[in-house]
Amino acid sequence: MKLYLVRHGIAVDYGTPGVADHERALTPEGIRKMEEAARGLRALAIAPGAILTSPLPRAAQTARILMKALAPAGALEEVRELAPGGRRSDVYGAIVARQDLAELMLVGHQPSLGEIVARQDLAELMLVGHQPSLGEIAGDIAFPSSGAALDLKKGGPAPSRSSASSPRRAAPCSGCSRRA
Repeated sequence: MKLYLVRHGIAVDYGTPGVADHERALTPEGIRKMEEAARGLRALAIAPGAILTSPLPRAAQTARILMKALAPAGALEEVRELAPGGRRSDVYGAIVARQDLAELMLVGHQPSLGEIVARQDLAELMLVGHQPSLGEIAGDIAFPSSGAALDLKKGGPAPSRSSASSPRRAAPCSGCSRRA
């Protein structure tokens, strides 16, 4: 299975007066940039069989933008465990329940997406999100225990493949470079 992890687009700032964290939506810039990223993913022939999303507005909006651009055969499904504080074991269960799909996309938040990436048994994944945290996650996958991070270009996905003999070795990535 190819697993695509997408961090939600640019949202209203945390701590904005009158806007609770669980109510934050995408900004107009966030919508525009996410639509641009979605077109890029479509150009790469990304075609998830389903998109699972956190129920929070910023993630759900991101997922709807991806759904419209990528038109996956499967449904868009809210998975409350993808919200901050959700149980990772339930997210893994949702992934395993869809193991017959060739491609699956998750839309969520940091740090929980990073915790999912840390799993040793994911066969193949692609990260789409924001610096610096996404680069640190990708760096840990590519260069375990080195403290290195990858500089990801805006909209630059970081694909990663693993195998039984080398579960955390990243494939080359045109959208990133190594930094120590």
